[in-house]
Amino acid sequence: MIFARGAFVGNVFFGVMLLLALPSFLIGQSEKCSDRDLLAVLQPTDEAYSMAMELAKTLQAEGFIIKCMLRSKMGSMFEGQDGAALFRTNRGDFEAMFLPKQKTFEKMIVLERQENDWYAYSFEGDPKPAWTPNRMESPRREYFVQHANLLLETSDGLLAEDLRRAVSK
Repeated sequence: MIFARGAFVGNVFFGVMLLLALPSFLIGQSEKCSDRDLLAVLQPTDEAYSMAMELAKTLQAEGFIIKCMLRSKMGSMFEGQDGAALFRTNRGDFEAMFLPKQKTFEKMIVLERQENDWYAYSFEGDPKPAWTPNRMESPRREYFVQHANLLLETSDGLLAEDLRRAVSK
């Protein structure tokens, strides 16, 4: 009787553990993405997918752990842009905007002003913003990393420096 009871408890425990693991296995996504994130995971059919995968490989080679790559609302911020992705990493979150390989963000100037405890950003040069007015606002300071066809944006200054080092190698 004791043996049968122990076996039953063991089988129930195993079954519960299997059910808990099954959802993430079935959808094929990282356990580190939240359920909400899973609704916006970057797909192979998304415009930015191949460039986001390339950036992810670069960052992983520099010790970043990519938790999720998500669709971004910043996909059409600049003329000629090839999409954007939101990255969640072990070092923090950031937006990545992409231009075609032959174009660059390095000729663009990011202007910052502080107004009533908010930060306001505008952009000059090439590429030009795809919206009017040419203004982005944030309650906290934003940091921009420009490298070749990449523009990375985060509110974490240390993450911005880590990203700058990683993409500049």
